[in-house]
Amino acid sequence: MKQTDDSLQERVSHAWRQGAAEMPPSFDRVWQSAGTRYVGARRRYRRVASVAALAAAIVVATSWQTPAHETTYIELAELLESTYWSAPSDVLLPNREFDIYQDMPVLFESTDPAGGALL
Repeated sequence: MKQTDDSLQERVSHAWRQGAAEMPPSFDRVWQSAGTRYVGARRRYRRVASVAALAAAIVVATSWQTPAHETTYIELAELLESTYWSAPSDVLLPNREFDIYQDMPVLFESTDPAGGALL
């Protein structure tokens, strides 16, 4: 056990001496390195944004078309003949033989009017 403890102590002290020789970088060097990385990241972002804007401009320029024909207007009669409106609640109503809004049902008489008084 003594031999392992001595070996461990020797390795730790050697690593300690070797690590103490390497001093951490100064604040100015670290700050300068961070600034350099920031400037590089901004340049990459600007390049990507420029390429994206150029691609968008090319897409817009190639897809821009002038109308080939003159604009036509829809006549009111044409619009009324081509559309049909129905209430949303019509789906809930049962189908009948006549449309109560369009056709009047034929009223039948329950008694003969010439045969006497109606009860």
